[in-house]
Amino acid sequence: MRKITHYILYILIAFTAFLNIQCSGNRKEKSPLPELVHAESVMFDHPDSALHILEAMPMLSARKDKENHALWCLLTSQAQVKLIMNISSDSLVRIAYNYYKPTDNARRKAMSALYMGDINYNLGNIEEAMQYYLEGKTEVDKTDDYKTGYLIMSSLGNLYLYRRLADYALEACTKAYDYAVKDSSKRYQMTSLQYLARCYCISDKLPEAIDIYRKCSDLALEIGYRNNQYYYDVQSEIALVYTNSLQYEKSLEILKTFPKIYQHNSLIGTNYLMLNQYDSAYLYLNKALNTDNVYAKKETYRNLYRLGDIPQYRKYLKTYCDSLLFYNDSIIALDKGKEIIA
Repeated sequence: MRKITHYILYILIAFTAFLNIQCSGNRKEKSPLPELVHAESVMFDHPDSALHILEAMPMLSARKDKENHALWCLLTSQAQVKLIMNISSDSLVRIAYNYYKPTDNARRKAMSALYMGDINYNLGNIEEAMQYYLEGKTEVDKTDDYKTGYLIMSSLGNLYLYRRLADYALEACTKAYDYAVKDSSKRYQMTSLQYLARCYCISDKLPEAIDIYRKCSDLALEIGYRNNQYYYDVQSEIALVYTNSLQYEKSLEILKTFPKIYQHNSLIGTNYLMLNQYDSAYLYLNKALNTDNVYAKKETYRNLYRLGDIPQYRKYLKTYCDSLLFYNDSIIALDKGKEIIA
């Protein structure tokens, strides 16, 4: 009788173990904790509130509750990125990335790859960032998470733009715009159009670029961006396209409508220089020197150096030359990856 009892007990233990193995192999995700659900629901509109909720939660065990801990790491990293916080390492989001990578959860895999990419981008690890974005692109295609799709493709498109890889940039930015339309986000559509216009700029298709920029501006006005820095940045890019098309007066016509706070002094000065209106060029180019951006200062001094060929400004030529050399050397000395990010 005792042998039969032991045998039955053995069968029950073995069967339970088998069920556990089966369940772990086909593990269904647990429902996230209410705080995590709440934080994610407010993330896009109020990332500061999301971060407060996450930081106020009781500390989750990385060993006993891996799933909720991984989600907490992912959402916390997401909030920090959205708040443009200084993140010194990808160690937090890497916990989420490593947890989701072997799973079938395409959405979380895409999100963790996105924020691995964003954080590495900000750390200057450009090649690594691109690889994470490409991973995210593969995963997000399997989902209907259009927001994450937009963020991944716009980030990838931005990298291609900086490298002047026109065809790749156009493909990525077009896909970003498609995601923005599917998400019904006019703000995302607006920024996607700006990136698309830049794609046409680096392909020297300037009329197409202007057409896309105008659509972007119209959308900015529609969502109330008329008195916003973004709207005037887009208008400045349109003016720059006209300058590069040698239509200096058309460029000035746009720039002179800006409120003083948004005036693009360097571009105005450049246009006046090209129109041989040297006094106005001198005035605006000197105003443009009031910046901490070394690239902008170098470009401004380059134009002032050209102005030094004019007799009445020749007395400043040595100063302009010395300053141009100084800022040119400064740029050469900078770490290129980090400066591109800046």
